[in-house]
Amino acid sequence: MSSPEVRRNIMFLSLCVALSASAMSLIFTVAAVIGYSLATDKSLSTLPVAFMMIAMMAMTAPSAMVMAKFGRKFGFWMGSGIAMMGALSGMGAVYYSNFWLLCVACACIGAGNAIAMQYRFAAAEAAPPEFRARAISYTMLGGLASAFIGPNLASFARNWFETVPFLGTFVALIGLQVLLVIAIGQLRLPDMRGHKHAEPARPLKTVLGQPAVIVAIIAGALGYAVMSFVMTATPLAILDCDYAFGDAAFIIQWHVVGMYAPGFFTGNLIKRFGALKIIQVGALLNFVCLAVGLSGQDLIGNFWVSLVLLGIAWNFMFVGATTFLTENYRSSEQARVQAINEFAVFGTVAIASLSAGSIYADSGWVTLLYSAALPVGLVLLIVAGYAIRRKAQTA
Repeated sequence: MSSPEVRRNIMFLSLCVALSASAMSLIFTVAAVIGYSLATDKSLSTLPVAFMMIAMMAMTAPSAMVMAKFGRKFGFWMGSGIAMMGALSGMGAVYYSNFWLLCVACACIGAGNAIAMQYRFAAAEAAPPEFRARAISYTMLGGLASAFIGPNLASFARNWFETVPFLGTFVALIGLQVLLVIAIGQLRLPDMRGHKHAEPARPLKTVLGQPAVIVAIIAGALGYAVMSFVMTATPLAILDCDYAFGDAAFIIQWHVVGMYAPGFFTGNLIKRFGALKIIQVGALLNFVCLAVGLSGQDLIGNFWVSLVLLGIAWNFMFVGATTFLTENYRSSEQARVQAINEFAVFGTVAIASLSAGSIYADSGWVTLLYSAALPVGLVLLIVAGYAIRRKAQTA
């Protein structure tokens, strides 16, 4: 059983995830649509999303260093402040119809979210080892609220200012960040600054040379990339099928439910079956998602089902990979390994997000879904190969 202090931290960390994930689901709902309306070259419509992911990648190492020096709470507050700057830039982008300012806005929002992604590591640090998988899972569960807050807020706030569509969306984003600042203030996280670790940090080459660490990073990066690749293009595909913007928001909403609802049980599944098996189940669910998406363009039977499955697959792969990673480094190595992991994840996601717009514009929805199958298959092969080798070594 966890202590009251641990449970309290997990509760507020989960609330922080709810607010930060709401901001991201809001932006994911509208970014490609706004980009499409502002871009002269429509193949660049998902470039703002790519900027967001590139900024997330670029912020990983600096955020890890800031948190190591000034603490988690200071770093989380800094991330929220950067995201507020992005929201203000987004207001300017839609007011002046400036595509490149939209890219800057998304970059700031992405940089802020890179820091917010550290909530799951903060949960792992605040929990005893036997509770770590469930702590990560319960913290990520907070994102379930974002399924209802983000897309609905995007749709509701879209026309707050009748003469400037989507201006209200960025005003709403500022409100979410204000609430996030308040929630961060309630955290009572262990101060890891200057902490004397029982085991010294090994050379980075030694840590990253472990097959387990490599597997965890690859699984997390490709699992997240496939999710972002398909989700980024989904609103465009839905609108091209003559469905309404509200329908796109509805699909993204249920996709986010799929992403975070498994938090009720993912941690327990990992504890029972192991992280590697859960990662593999997530990859298999991705294949089912792609098959459903390829079978037609019905709003519920195809888009809704496939995007819910995509969300569940992401949860299994991402939580599984995060848990497996934390099991294979020493506490003295966490800052560097976490930074490298986040850099790899969001670098891969940035490439996927940028590719989504180009592939969708040039070749369409069907080709995009077929393209997603390759990285999913690669994860299955890598994880299965590692599991077989590990079993042979322990036999």
